Amino acid sequence: MRAGPAFLSTEQLLEQVWDENADPFTNTVTVTIGRLRRKLGNPPIITTTPGVGYRITDPAS
Repeated sequence: MRAGPAFLSTEQLLEQVWDENADPFTNTVTVTIGRLRRKLGNPPIITTTPGVGYRITDPAS
């Protein structure tokens, strides 16, 4: 949330949230983002841009 509205890549999230030794080919970030989206409901505030990463957006805009 502190990074918003900037994008964070999967690799950056793995390093910051888990640790630098996390497997870069794991789907941990994808699964966790999916769970967060379900818990947060609509309107969606986590957006994904393929090849760039994830970011928190303001649903009002």
